[in-house]
Amino acid sequence: MLGLKRQLLLVSALVLVTMGAGCSLLPAEQVDAPPPLLSPPEARTITYTVERGYIADELRTLGRVAAVRESTLYFRRSGRIRQLLVEPGDAVEKGQVLARLETGDLEHRLKLAQVDLELAEMEFQRVKSLLGLEVSPYEMKMKELVKQKAVLEVERLEEELEASTIRAPFDGRVVSVYARERDAAEAYRTVVKVADPVELEIQVSLPYSADVNKLVRGQKVLVNITGERWADGYIHQIAISDEGSTLDNQPVVHIRLEDPAIDLEFDSLVRVVILLEEAEDALLVPKSVVRNYMGRKFVRVLEGDSRREVDVVVGIEGDTHVQILKGLEEGQIVIGR
Repeated sequence: MLGLKRQLLLVSALVLVTMGAGCSLLPAEQVDAPPPLLSPPEARTITYTVERGYIADELRTLGRVAAVRESTLYFRRSGRIRQLLVEPGDAVEKGQVLARLETGDLEHRLKLAQVDLELAEMEFQRVKSLLGLEVSPYEMKMKELVKQKAVLEVERLEEELEASTIRAPFDGRVVSVYARERDAAEAYRTVVKVADPVELEIQVSLPYSADVNKLVRGQKVLVNITGERWADGYIHQIAISDEGSTLDNQPVVHIRLEDPAIDLEFDSLVRVVILLEEAEDALLVPKSVVRNYMGRKFVRVLEGDSRREVDVVVGIEGDTHVQILKGLEEGQIVIGR
């Protein structure tokens, strides 16, 4: 019995030793350490120094090289276009017929009226030669009135036919044609534009905007001739376009070069910079620092570690900077956004 107990104790001890050895073979359980807390990045303050410098408000656009002598042509009566005898680029001579409307039997009626006038003239001359012999002054006056009536009828029909015809007002070139044959044409609506390309200028069409109100005659302009070559110019005239519908008319700025000897290519497009305003020694800050709230314009000024809001009055606004007329001084530090 004691031997059996000893055997059981021995087996139990072996089992415990085996289990302990097995546990020592398993990897030790690891507990992940909590990640370190990152400090929030420091707030970055963008600052600028109020400086003095040059600033300009410029209007950059495209202009067309056009003739100084240019004419928009139209019919003086409404109708359907029977003939359109020119195309853009065609050379024309003064008096040349460019287009005609359908006129029905107008030309035939004019020929009949011319015959009636000739007959009236012959009868008047016959009666005139017999005045005081076989013809009384009364008859003479009657024949004279018949002749005048025939003259008026011929003039009326000639005017109506001419109102149905477009002729070149001078030697030049057709710039544009705004209609086609068989189109219905309204009276006084542009059909053809003719130009004399001997003397050239730059024309800029602008939409109605606040910038248009800043334009005046004589204003300085830069014109890009070729590549990096720019030429000085000036505003010669500000007119209203008469192309198309009067509802679509826009201001047209006529620009001349200071040096008329510079060659321009007719009907080409050129870059134009119109100088609206400029200041040589202006207080300047970036446009981004000026804040606008409910019509109030202000900037934030940095003074040591403190910040304060300052109301400002702005002047010229350029592409990147703005002129400060009141509220800041040179050298102050302003905070950007």
